[in-house]
Amino acid sequence: MADPTRRKISTPAHATAAGTMLRSLFLCACGSSAAMQVSALSTKMSAPLRWSAANSLQPLRMATNLRTPFGSRYSVVRMMCAPAAEPAAEAAPAPAPAAPAEAEIPPFAKLDVRVGRILEAWEHPDSEKLWCEKIDVGEPEPRQIASGIRAYYATKDDLEGKAVLVVCNLKAAKLGGVESNGMVLCASSEDKSKVEFIEPPAEAAPGERVMCEGIMVEPASPNQVKKKKILEGACADLKSVDNVATYKGIPLTTSAGPCRSPTIATGTIS
Repeated sequence: MADPTRRKISTPAHATAAGTMLRSLFLCACGSSAAMQVSALSTKMSAPLRWSAANSLQPLRMATNLRTPFGSRYSVVRMMCAPAAEPAAEAAPAPAPAAPAEAEIPPFAKLDVRVGRILEAWEHPDSEKLWCEKIDVGEPEPRQIASGIRAYYATKDDLEGKAVLVVCNLKAAKLGGVESNGMVLCASSEDKSKVEFIEPPAEAAPGERVMCEGIMVEPASPNQVKKKKILEGACADLKSVDNVATYKGIPLTTSAGPCRSPTIATGTIS
């Protein structure tokens, strides 16, 4: 008499198809030894299955434990599912433009020349050639600078309130015993009979860096300026041309316009 707890389950069509497909895949990938295992497996997968908790997963267990002639296990799931595609490699970023060689950077490009305004001026106590000035260059405190222009500016009223250009990345030095922390740029006539301040536009704010188009870089340190004689190299090519301050023929400018020498049309700048 048949056991009423066990009933015959007809084989689904997809089970037969799965067995056939497994056989074909392993024939190609594993050779005859694995093919014999697949044949047996597919037969079992195609045969009627009797339901029980234990044997319902038996064909899958068998499939995952197949061995190739080389002894390695092959998973049915791995064989039937294509591996995930490798993510496309990101395009490498374009290389940054090479920094210009040190020898190619013009000396003026390394100077920190700023707009300044003279707040206070007084005669140097021990020198008839020097004026001492307090100049606003956009820092918390004004800078004290000594300038050898007393022969050209007779009184402090000629200086106070003037807008000027100040070289700010020089090492502090003492002139006649008075500390000087920077240098004011002046134009000189060709015969040296006249000297006057290079003046920025009235609208330029103290502290703004003076530019020379197309060449500027980060300012050099005061030590570098002294060691490499950057100021001397720059002054060799600073000229007043048609009353405009230039470096190698390029105007020195601020956001408000070019810097000028008011009355010296042609001359040197230092």
